[in-house]
Amino acid sequence: MMLNCLIVDDEPLARQQIESFVQRVPFLKLVGTARNPIIAREVLQTELVDLIFLDIQMPQMSGIDFLKNNDIFQQIILITAFPEYAAEGFDLEVTDYLTKPVAFERFLKASKKALAKVSGSAMVKSIDDKPDFLYVKSNQRFEKIQLADIIYIESMLNYIHIVTQRKKFTVYSSLKAIESSLPADQFLRIHKSYMVAIRHINSIDSREINVMGNRLPVSRSNKQAVLQIALNRHNSENQLNY
Repeated sequence: MMLNCLIVDDEPLARQQIESFVQRVPFLKLVGTARNPIIAREVLQTELVDLIFLDIQMPQMSGIDFLKNNDIFQQIILITAFPEYAAEGFDLEVTDYLTKPVAFERFLKASKKALAKVSGSAMVKSIDDKPDFLYVKSNQRFEKIQLADIIYIESMLNYIHIVTQRKKFTVYSSLKAIESSLPADQFLRIHKSYMVAIRHINSIDSREINVMGNRLPVSRSNKQAVLQIALNRHNSENQLNY
């Protein structure tokens, strides 16, 4: 498994050192660097990122404020010359904390910890092969979700929202990963960013689907499958009426 990494540090030499460490670790791939959290936010909008190496002391916004003021679902390894910030960092549930100057052996240990966390939570898993529910890891705990309760699933780059009739679960995963765990006769991919529960569809046209009051887009590539579902439902209703 490969972790996509982002380095956020205002010091060019510090960024270069962490970049050289990343290149030495076979399961790390650098997808971006940023000299401050404002640029980091822009990178997160365009790149798939699993792990952020985040400096604490930076102008404009500190690494701690960046974590407090943004919905960050990636693994975070804090890097700073001030060890007194460690406690506050761990209160924010960061993966690890490195003190400058960073030794490669310590960097590698922290990276392995991030890999273990991602590989254990990135995939949505079925429990005991039961087809009627899933367990997902959301907000640092496993939640049981009945398939019948799922209305739709929305992809948000590095994570997904599973919207049910009672609440929304945010899960560090991909739409592709959960799609493989769901029965194909109950869930339909309608867009690169959306899957819907067929049983909860209220209406369908060539551009969007209404799922329990939620209007969701239909992509061109999925249009035929959506229209086929509409045709099948129409035929079933006619048979029942007959």
